[in-house]
Amino acid sequence: MQKCMNKIYSLLCGLWLAMTGMSACSHGAGNDVVAESQENVQMKQALQGIWADDNSDAVQFSADGDSLYYPGDASRPLYFKIVNGQLMICGADTVSYEIVCLEDSKFWYHSITGELIKLHRSEYELDSIEFVKTMQEPIALYDGVVKKDSVIMFEKHRYHGYVYINPSTMKVYKTSYNENGMKIEQVFYDNVIHLCVYEGTQSLFARDFTKKDFESAVEPGFLKSAVLSDMDFIDVNSKGYWYEVSLCIPDEASCYQIFILVSPDGDWSLQSVKA
Repeated sequence: MQKCMNKIYSLLCGLWLAMTGMSACSHGAGNDVVAESQENVQMKQALQGIWADDNSDAVQFSADGDSLYYPGDASRPLYFKIVNGQLMICGADTVSYEIVCLEDSKFWYHSITGELIKLHRSEYELDSIEFVKTMQEPIALYDGVVKKDSVIMFEKHRYHGYVYINPSTMKVYKTSYNENGMKIEQVFYDNVIHLCVYEGTQSLFARDFTKKDFESAVEPGFLKSAVLSDMDFIDVNSKGYWYEVSLCIPDEASCYQIFILVSPDGDWSLQSVKA
């Protein structure tokens, strides 16, 4: 049985980690790896099992071996370590939690906002059902290629714009937090969008776009978790051919709307507003 740790010691450990800039998780061969010399094996063993909230009895996670599993199928299992009094949850990035107390039936920790969270080990047999459908594979927003076409007239010329939204194998990692501030991570497949413009049978422009093409127009933190989700051919005017692009955080209402202007010469640029 592990004894409750001295809180001051934990805080000093956390300060030491911050001062040394030590990163306990790194990616290699598709897995998160931590130096074994830093591992507190006894505390990791004490964390094994299913844990529920003291106030609501709602299941929070299950620790099984090196991984944390979350209820349902909304998030993937995440690799974890316990290093110097810190629960370190790995993934696209690493989030650390100060452990205040860890015993056979008690787990207290500070959330990322500093709130003291109190969990207890679940003894309810049916709680294991919560983890039957834990997500393993990334989520694709589209089942297959989505084709969109638009016809726009300008100065008696007929322009036909095509958009093909192609699911790819490029992964986008979205980090969120449950009600107790525990890190949850989902993985989505990004898209590659092919667009082209025709006047009659003549091809005027054709190109594949990925979200990297929008780095100069989107805040980096947002772009990291966003998916290139949609594109529409919306207009032709004297400046050229206009497309409206949507980069969105999956399962949220947060989106960047950006315009692509393709000139009559075939050059393209990003525009914040349509003119």
